[in-house]
Amino acid sequence: MIGPVVEGLATGPPAAVADLAQALGRAEGQPALQRLAGEFVPLQASLAHSGMAGTAQARLITGLVDTLTRRLIALAEAELAEPAPGPWAWLACGSQGRAEQTVHTDQDNALVYADGLPKGADDWYRALAQRVTGGLDACGLPHCPGGVSPANREWRRSVSGWRQAMRSVVEAPERKAVMLATHYLDLRGVAGDPSLFEPVREEALAAAAANRRFIARLSDGATRPRPPWHALGRIWTPWVGEHAGRVDLKQGAILPLVQLARVYAVRAGVSARHTLERLEQAAAAGALAEDDAERLMAGYRAVIATRARLHAEAIRAGRPLHNQVPVADLTGAEYRAVRGAFRAILRRQRVLRQAVIREGL
Repeated sequence: MIGPVVEGLATGPPAAVADLAQALGRAEGQPALQRLAGEFVPLQASLAHSGMAGTAQARLITGLVDTLTRRLIALAEAELAEPAPGPWAWLACGSQGRAEQTVHTDQDNALVYADGLPKGADDWYRALAQRVTGGLDACGLPHCPGGVSPANREWRRSVSGWRQAMRSVVEAPERKAVMLATHYLDLRGVAGDPSLFEPVREEALAAAAANRRFIARLSDGATRPRPPWHALGRIWTPWVGEHAGRVDLKQGAILPLVQLARVYAVRAGVSARHTLERLEQAAAAGALAEDDAERLMAGYRAVIATRARLHAEAIRAGRPLHNQVPVADLTGAEYRAVRGAFRAILRRQRVLRQAVIREGL
């Protein structure tokens, strides 16, 4: 979770967001950034209590994390003895890459640099990455437990290195490759020169849209995280144990919705990253029926709104944030909306499974 709950700038939208962004951009040194990052948590609670949509809250939090990242990069560059050996760009994936980030998150980043740089150039980018990712961790965005970080060599590549990596996951879509592809296709430039990476991503998207086997493997992956659905048409929860009476909104709804949207975006050959934009553009391109897209979009909005409300209440009460929420804490309208999201997910997953089987891939 990003930072401790502290009093200060987070007095409510929209002025607090602009004030905090400006303060982040001017901060001199990491201690100041750590103090300001501590404002993200109460700010999100204020945004929720103001009635702002959960998806809008996530876009604002993403923008603040982007600004924090750019300031850490500027400070890190000033600390390094030499300037950058060539053009480069800092990339974000995961929820930050899709502009869907909340304060309950970790960091998922990558880095690209120009081809043809002098020998040893990678050392400079590694040093930059170590400083920036360490700074993000100190500001409350923990290191990715899966190692998605430009401090790791596989997430720090030249343009040609990224082109080869993205071509490989599309052309040989085994399970690990498809997992990497889900990260790669969400990558978005945050700082530096975005023109280094965007053409590489566009090439990969075009190749993916034309590769039936890749789409089948991506579709198969999107059918695996299943909503907790009871045979009687209710939300299923464990009866005993740590999670008794709780539903995991991330694993049961957000993750499969994100994956389904990515599948249909790839099928449609569209470049959107945000889940709602992917679904909307996929429907516009004819890859997904409009009524199905509307059901998935409504489900996504409902689940994000429900999680945002429950997180805001937890923040105000000083409780830790998590995605396992008691079903008893849902309002009647929320329960019906989440159940509707589960139903829409299961319907689309069933269609995808049938398509994969039918095509024999």
